[in-house]
Amino acid sequence: MSSIGMLKSGEAVIDRHQSHLHPGVVALLPDALRRIDAVGRNFLIEEVDFGQLIGETVCVQTTDADKIVWAKRPGRFGLTRFVKNRTTELCSVVTIILKRDGREDFYILITAFVGHRPEPEPWDRNATEQSVAFWRSHALVWGYEAIVPGTETDECPR
Repeated sequence: MSSIGMLKSGEAVIDRHQSHLHPGVVALLPDALRRIDAVGRNFLIEEVDFGQLIGETVCVQTTDADKIVWAKRPGRFGLTRFVKNRTTELCSVVTIILKRDGREDFYILITAFVGHRPEPEPWDRNATEQSVAFWRSHALVWGYEAIVPGTETDECPR
C-alpha cells in the first residue's frame, strides 16, 4: 500500500483495494487531503470546497418534470434513484470519506468524488428520515454509474 497524500493533521492516507474513487478526483486528492484535520476521529466524511469549479457532480436535485428510474448498482443492497433527462452539474466541492486503520496511524480512503455530501440511500442501515427526504429530491444522472443489468425499473421501491 502506498500513500496518496497526507492530512493537515499529519496522518498518511492510503488507497484501499477497490476504493470507490471517482474519475477526475485523483489529481485533486493531495490538495484536498492537506485541508482535512482528522485529529481524534476514526471515521470522516469531509467536504472540501476549492472555491472554484473543479469538475462535475452526478448527484443532482430533481423536479416533477424529470424522468426518474431506479436500478441496483454493483455492491449495493438496494435500488438507487437515477434521473434520465439531466446532465451533470459543475461543482467546486470534493467529498472524501476516510476510515482510520485500527492498527496503524493512517487513514484508508473509502471514496472520493466531486459533489456535495449526499445522505445515505434509503435502504442503507444508516439512513434516517432526512435521508429519505434527500433521495426524494435528488438522483444520480443516468449513465455515469454502473448498474446491474436487468434491475432498471420505473417503480419506486418502498
